[in-house]
Order: sequence, then structure tokens, then C-alpha cells
Amino acid sequence: MLSEYAHRGNCVTAIKRSIIPPTKSWLGYRQKKKELAWLGAAMSMLGSVIAGAVGKQILSKLSSEITLQCGYREKVLEMEEKMKGVEALLGDADDRSRRQGQGGGRVFQRWLTKFKHAAYDMEDVLDELDANKLINNTQPKVNLWFSKHNQLLQRVTMPHKMKNVMKKIDKIEKEGGRVLNLVPQEARGEGNRNQETFAANWNGVGMHTRMVGRDMEKEKIISLLLTSEANQDISIISVVGLGGIGKTTLAESVLADKRVSVFDALVWVHVSKEFDLHKIGSAILKSLVSNINLNNCTMQFLYDNLSKELATRRYLIVLDDLWEEDADKLESLKRMLQHGRKGSRIIVTTRNQSVAQQLQTSFLVLAAKAHEINLDVLEPGDCWELMKQKAFGPDDHDSRLEEIGKQIAWKCGGLPLVANALGQVMSELRTVGAWEDIRDSKVDLGLKGHQKETLERLMLSYYYMKIEFKMRFTYLAAFPKGFVMDSNRLIQQWNALGYIYPEYDGQKCINYLLGMSFLRIPGSSSVSPSPLHSKAPPELVMHDLVHDLASIIVADELIDLDGTKSTTWNRARYCRHAQLTNFKNDPKVFKYIPNKLRSLHFRDLGGLQLPKKAFSRSNYIRVLDLSGHSANGQSAPSSVMLPSSICQLKLLRYLSPQKTLLFGPIW
Repeated sequence: MLSEYAHRGNCVTAIKRSIIPPTKSWLGYRQKKKELAWLGAAMSMLGSVIAGAVGKQILSKLSSEITLQCGYREKVLEMEEKMKGVEALLGDADDRSRRQGQGGGRVFQRWLTKFKHAAYDMEDVLDELDANKLINNTQPKVNLWFSKHNQLLQRVTMPHKMKNVMKKIDKIEKEGGRVLNLVPQEARGEGNRNQETFAANWNGVGMHTRMVGRDMEKEKIISLLLTSEANQDISIISVVGLGGIGKTTLAESVLADKRVSVFDALVWVHVSKEFDLHKIGSAILKSLVSNINLNNCTMQFLYDNLSKELATRRYLIVLDDLWEEDADKLESLKRMLQHGRKGSRIIVTTRNQSVAQQLQTSFLVLAAKAHEINLDVLEPGDCWELMKQKAFGPDDHDSRLEEIGKQIAWKCGGLPLVANALGQVMSELRTVGAWEDIRDSKVDLGLKGHQKETLERLMLSYYYMKIEFKMRFTYLAAFPKGFVMDSNRLIQQWNALGYIYPEYDGQKCINYLLGMSFLRIPGSSSVSPSPLHSKAPPELVMHDLVHDLASIIVADELIDLDGTKSTTWNRARYCRHAQLTNFKNDPKVFKYIPNKLRSLHFRDLGGLQLPKKAFSRSNYIRVLDLSGHSANGQSAPSSVMLPSSICQLKLLRYLSPQKTLLFGPIW
């Protein structure tokens, strides 16, 4: 991480000393635009719900000692007072936008979105003030005089920028008070709970959270795994159910059971919507042979080595979240896994009933028998048991809250994912009034599609999430579905973007999101509840439905840029985060990148040669991630030539290359 701005001292030296190792793995896929097309109706509304979190972040910066010492103290104090006045109106605007739904609430949603954009502009000014101060304190005066960081130039431009942003905020405040008649509100209280938040426990081996209401299904699966273990051929067990119903948790609990220790190898693979046989085979082989080099390996190499490694093992492989229905592709998967010893088993979790049906036909040559476990929704009582684990500590009890909690449990729709999320936020809102507010709240996102109700239930938990964590959560949409995130690098990126406050470090947020089941540890096991340890798990993934939620909340801030279609990009004025895919060393691509970007992630890289002026139009980048992997699982090039325009990124705080940085001419 660049702990200070890239221009602190010598620009090149600062970057050379700040190289971050590459990310370890890529199990995700590039999310296609059509996947979220049915969510379009909700985008205009959800873009406004993060406004309160943005406002809190800006106020934190306005009151910081560094900003107050930047040479514009009076102006900064004036901005702070103005922001406090507008922030007091946010709660009323948010309440009215939700109460009046997609019809009458739109005017308040638009006002909140206007505020959010203006607040981002103010933050850009504040960060530039801080960067200028660092540069002025560290660079020789002669160098500064002959550069664009000349103090005389700054004294002309900075007051002008501050004046413009103040005009925007002033206009928004007047519109909120005089036109919309918004009433100032105090921030929502969180009740009184002094003990550490309870969530799932990471102990270095697995994830521990108690499973509720699935004992019968678990016992049936274990019975199928162990029946006729010495004589039966390889067989498949399909676990079918709605998204968020607990298929993955059930499979994790099976792997955690001591009775499955009879298998020689336990392997977990997250598949997701984009079926990639090469990635699946690579993940399985890597689990069996940890030190094998799979860079640039062919399918034949995978087939040969998997047949060799599986032939001597009785394996249990979990293929989590399988969507593929094509019989030919499933047949190819069958051939890849057909060499295990008798008694080997495959567990498949899927939302799609037709996938399970295909497994019963496509795998008949492989399997002695294919079995199907259908998961129904939980009873409200079971949902409350899950919520109670989160909302109350081991020795904690409140009969008044418990009665309200049982009523809230009906809002979960029988989905454990929703129950965990609501239970976690309720643990931080320990008052009768707050729980009654959750019970009586209604969410109508104007969505269409089969996941409408689930996303609206999840949205309720997001509304009541700790405001300090909202920006950090929605930033996760910048990673593709199924992407395995390195927790340390994630915290570094949060910090680079200004999402970390002194009292709420990155680890606490990860614990909180784990407790909500918004994050999970890939292929982990589940047993019993316990307080979180202080150290973060090394790798994290996000549930697909939760990724959908984060994506639509920041739909107006996030863009997926296909390098082969740069001229068709919609350069949204307020786009803040971007993924660049299919970059083919075309310098024209950078002409179309939105200039307000704060994070730029390179994905699906083949060769990488950045043009000299690549970042000349992107002065606000804080996070530059060059550690992408190619679509076929190959690593990015071993070296990256950084262009001279890297020195224009004076707000840059995080730079992640794949392996080695090479520096071209600076001037």
C-alpha cells in the first residue's frame, strides 16, 4: 500500500518501495451486463441509499487535524458547518424515500443522489489539499516552482474549487429545506451493547456458525456418502434450493463432520454461473498437489494429471453453485472426474432444478446412482433461532426484544442468509424502538425477477447496517462474482479510499460482514457460534445474491469496461470504480475511461504495456490494481512497464502489480 501519496518525496522512489504482492487466486468470472438487466428498475433508487455513509465519511475528513492545517482553515471550517447542516436532513430524506416507495419517493431519492455526488466532489478537493500539503513539505522548492504543483498556482485554483463545491452544497441544502421541507434529524442510536459483536468464528482452519433446521438433510447426505463405501462406483448428490436457502452451509457442515474423514481427499470448488472446465480442473488439481505449476497448462495436461492423482484416492469433491445445463459440458466434467477409487462422491449445490436433472442423465456412465436433496425454506421459528445467535450473546436475554424478534423472523422468507444478516444488524440496535422499526419497515425496490423478494429482504438488513461499514460493503461490487479476495489487500484498499475510521478498523468490518453472511470463507466448515478472533481469515468470498445487492446499490458508481468496445462505453460523469477487461494494449482505451474514477482494476490480462499517457485523464485514482488474471486462468505478465503519467496520480495510495514493476521514462 502507498501509505502516503505517491508524490511524497520522489514519485518513482515512492512507488518502487510500495510494491504489493499479487493476489493469490482467481475463482470468479467477469460478470456480464445481461445478468443484472432485470435489476435496472431499482438502480436510480439504490444509488441514493449510500448518501448517509458518504456524508459521514466527508465530515470525518473535514474535522481531521491534517485537513485543518492545509492552509485554508477558515474555508474548511465553513465547509464543515455547511455539511453538518445538510447531513442532518439526510435521515428525513431517506425515511421519506422509503415510506413513499418508487412513486412519491423518487424526488427524495434524486435529492440524496445529488448530495452524494456533491459530497464526492468535496472529498476530491479535501484529498487534493492534503496531497498538496505533503508535496509542498517534501519536494525541493525549486522543483515545485517549475511544476504544476507551484504554490502560486494552487492559491489560485484551490479557492476556486472550494467555492464551486460550496455552491453545490449550499444549493442542495436550500432545496432540501425550502422545496422538500426536510426536517433535521439526529443520527439513529444503536442501543447499548458493550461486548464484541458475535459472528462466525475464524480459527485458522474453518468457519464456525451453527446450522439450524437442516439436521435431517445433513444426516441423509452423510448416509449417502458412506453407504456401500467399499463397492459403489462414483456417485453424485445434488443439493437443490433457492439462493440464500443454505445449500453451501449444508455442504460445509457435511465436510466438517468427522464421519467423512474416511475419504482420502476433500476438495471444494466454487463454480458459479460461468462454467469454465479449465478453472474447475485447475482448482481440483491444485487442492490435490499444492506445489504444481499450472500457468499456461493445457486441458490435456489437466486430464492427464487428474487421472493420475484421482486414481489412487477415494475423493469427496464439492462443486458449489453449479449452473451449467449443457449436457456436453457436464459430460466433459464427468470424464475429468471418472478416475477416482470406488466409493468416491461428488456433492453439487445448485439453484437450478434442471441442472440436477441433467446430472441424473449425463453422469449415468460415471455414477452408480444420482441422488437429489431438495431444501425447503425454514420455518419462522428456525429463522429466529439463527437470528437469536447473532442478536444475543451466550448469556444474554431480553424478553421484550425476543417477542419483537420472533415477529421480525417472519420477514426472512425462510432464508438463512436473510436471518443471519438481520440478526447481525439487530445485535447493534438493542432497543425496543429500533427493533419495532425493523419489524414495521417495508422495502419496495421496484425490482423484477425471481430474486425480487430475496433482494428486498437483504436490502432491509443493509438499511440498518452500521453506517461506518456501508461504503466498505458496497465497494465489494468492484470484484467479480466468485472472486477470492485477500483480506489484507481489501483492508488496504478500503484505507486508500478513505473508508477506514480510527474507531472502526478494517478487521471489525470483516468480522461484521462475516456475521451477516455477506462475506464467507471459501470452502469453510460450520459447527458452533463463538466470538470472532482478532485476526482476519486470509481469503474471503461474497455470496452471489449479496454481490447482486452491492452491484445495484452502486450501479451509478461502478462500470465494467470491455477494452474491445471502448468507443461504446457510457462515460457516466460520476462513475467512481471500474474494472477493465480484455485490454489488448490499445492506447485509445484510456481516452474513454471516466475521469472521476477512484479505483481501476485490470482484469483478464494477456500482455500488458501501458501507454505513456494512460493516466493523464484520471487524476482522482486512489486504488490502481494491476494484478488481474486472464480469462483462462493464466497469470498476468511477470513485469509491468509503468508510464510517466503515473506521476500525475497524486491521490494514489494503493498500487498492486502482478510481480515486478518496470519504470519507463518519467519526463
